Amino acid sequence: MGLRNEYSYDAFVGDDAYEELEEQEEPEPLHPEDWEDWHSEHLLNLWMGIRAYLEDNGLQNTWLRNATFNTFCRFVRDFS
Repeated sequence: MGLRNEYSYDAFVGDDAYEELEEQEEPEPLHPEDWEDWHSEHLLNLWMGIRAYLEDNGLQNTWLRNATFNTFCRFVRDFS
């Protein structure tokens, strides 16, 4: 159990698992339409939930009255 056995040598000098992560390239960002397709289920659930909340509370003519699903998707994509 000394400092000069093969196990301690591998632990201190051996390959580091993080080296491979640093060499990987960042993935390219998705095209806006592909991003919407990828997140479509979550976006639709969020959109319908907000619309239902506003309608249930009598706020449908105040906030998001002119918004469409496409503008909502663009808004979420731009601020995510």
